[in-house]
Amino acid sequence: MMKLWSGRVLLPCRGGAMILLGGISGAQAATGVAPPAMYPATTWQGQSQAVVRVLDRLDAHLELLTIPVGGSVTYHSLSVGVEACVSRPQTLVADAGALLHLKDSSDPQRPPFDGWMLAQEPSVATYGSPLYDVRVVSCAGALTAPQAGPLPEVKAPVLASAEVPVEEGGDAPASQPGSASGGPVPLAPDSHNPIPLAPPSGAAPSLAPAMPPQSSGQSLSPPEADPGLE
Repeated sequence: MMKLWSGRVLLPCRGGAMILLGGISGAQAATGVAPPAMYPATTWQGQSQAVVRVLDRLDAHLELLTIPVGGSVTYHSLSVGVEACVSRPQTLVADAGALLHLKDSSDPQRPPFDGWMLAQEPSVATYGSPLYDVRVVSCAGALTAPQAGPLPEVKAPVLASAEVPVEEGGDAPASQPGSASGGPVPLAPDSHNPIPLAPPSGAAPSLAPAMPPQSSGQSLSPPEADPGLE
């Protein structure tokens, strides 16, 4: 069993012997810790390639297409073109978006799709083809515009006082309470300006309750009996 002796710790070991450890250090002074550096939530980083997944509903075949920005790829009768691809920086939640141009040559009645698709929110924009399902997976390749830029500089907060008072386990003397102007707060009122205990008029307030108003001498008639109680 661990024991304390003169501010030190005694630990048991084999044979009943005790190990004496050094004294426990006092409380350390509080220091300000800077929050982690994070990109703003509206920051996106451009990349040179888009990774797109295409599902063929006829045979349930999945195909991953890596398409360069500004180019297009044909999968069966579906043409997939990429205009831009952006992703979130590493300090934000992972997500990617691609500006796609989709056209199915086997379905000329269906208008082409032109718009953004998001990897983490695929239901925001979908390609309404009964044959193909298209999803954005991620961005790849070299970094292009828009650039995320460097992380914002985060400074550690500066504490007003890093000393720990004695009553909290530190070595600094206890601080005296101060007034709004920075000086000490008086514990008693100034003897030259006593606190008035009576109203300015000089009449002491009466502590006795006010007397009820006296009746004019007319007696009140008794209340009528409740017919429900008879």
